[in-house]
Amino acid sequence: MQTQKSKSQRRGSASTTLFAAVLGMFLVCGVVGQFFGSMVDSVKGFFVEAPKPVYLTTTATMEPFVHTVLERGEVESSSNIEVRCEVNRRSGSAGTNIIEIVPEGTWVEAGEFLVRLDDSALQTQLIQQQIVCSNSESAVIEAQAKVDSTKLELSEYEEGTFKERLAQQQSEVFVAEENKRRAEEYLDYSKRLAERGYIPEAQLEADTFAVEKARNELGVAETKLTVLNTFTKEKMLTQLRAEIRTAESRLQSRTKTWELDKVQLEEIKDQIQKCRIMAPVAGQVVYANNQSRSANNIMIEEGMPVRERQTIINLPDPSKMRVKTLVHESRIGHVRPGLTAELMLDAMPDLALTGKVTTVSEYPLPAISVYMSHVKEYVVEIEITDPPRDLRPGMTAEVNILVQRIDGALQIPIEAVIEREGQYFCALPHEDGTLETREVFVGTTNETDLVIESGLSANEEVVLNVRTEQVMEQMDLPTQEAT
Repeated sequence: MQTQKSKSQRRGSASTTLFAAVLGMFLVCGVVGQFFGSMVDSVKGFFVEAPKPVYLTTTATMEPFVHTVLERGEVESSSNIEVRCEVNRRSGSAGTNIIEIVPEGTWVEAGEFLVRLDDSALQTQLIQQQIVCSNSESAVIEAQAKVDSTKLELSEYEEGTFKERLAQQQSEVFVAEENKRRAEEYLDYSKRLAERGYIPEAQLEADTFAVEKARNELGVAETKLTVLNTFTKEKMLTQLRAEIRTAESRLQSRTKTWELDKVQLEEIKDQIQKCRIMAPVAGQVVYANNQSRSANNIMIEEGMPVRERQTIINLPDPSKMRVKTLVHESRIGHVRPGLTAELMLDAMPDLALTGKVTTVSEYPLPAISVYMSHVKEYVVEIEITDPPRDLRPGMTAEVNILVQRIDGALQIPIEAVIEREGQYFCALPHEDGTLETREVFVGTTNETDLVIESGLSANEEVVLNVRTEQVMEQMDLPTQEAT
């Protein structure tokens, strides 16, 4: 009995253990099922009930469209009188030093003093050149005296010496003829006496010799007369005329040298005069300091040298002022003469000025360095309308050039449009989070907005960040051809 009772107890204990195991299994299965069920519900909720995508949007608006080009520039006069250094550069010198100059900003009238340059070297040259001119003048006087004396010698010979020698020679011929005549008569007389025997033969021979001598002397006298008339006269006249021409040439040469020396003297005097510069017109003094983009700035002040033809002072016409600005090549195509510009001066922020574009350069300015060679800028000049008297050259101004104005235009930001193969598209968001790709036709544009000619209506919402990868994946865009 005891054994059966223990067996019954063991069977009851085993049944209880089995029941507990089965119950534990069901509990574990329930927990695991609940866990996996919750995971499935979570995954199902993730794929089915995900939040809608959020896009950055903007609205197409109908409002005035303004296209402007905004730059900064510098005020200058469009009618500017340049006062230059007209003193010639001396060899070995850097220029002529400024001794005295009127203060910048001074208003001067025509004829008033502006600048005095150093003329000490020119004063020394003046004294030296005066000595040279005196020597040249003395040489001219000497040459003129020589010309006059040679002309007198010619007249003296023609009117005096030649006639005197001619008369003497003619007298010699006359005497020789008379001696010949007398010798011949005496010889005839001696022949008659010799025929009668009154004189010896030797006397007759002597008288015959006297006749021959007289004839020879006559021939010599006549030859001298012929030589005097034919050769001596012409030789002396030729010689004297040559001396006159030589003296005249020397006179002409020395005269030209003297004239050249006088011209140089006047040039030195003129240079000395140009060392004192007066105002050619009335205006405000503006120093011509170098405003170029290079680092070698030229300063105008007392003690500084200036080169020949270098501008020292500008005298701008205050009634004709302009602003010169530089426009980048990306915007220069929009700028043309005749456009209106609004000007804002840094020195006069409360004063609103207007102007018109007068000049647009054809070529860009040279690059200031090789590192900036890729930057191309063009000079644009704006004439100021009714400039105030207080406006001064060198002032900085903000230039706002009005390229185009449309009173009512449908427009959206540039970022809301994407271009494909010459076509333009924008993305319109729907309530379900999808995007509609719509082609639009654009008109003019500025730096921020563009005008929509068709394809959109006012107040339609478009995606702003249309060029992002997230948006482009949702858009139906034409495929770009490979290049």
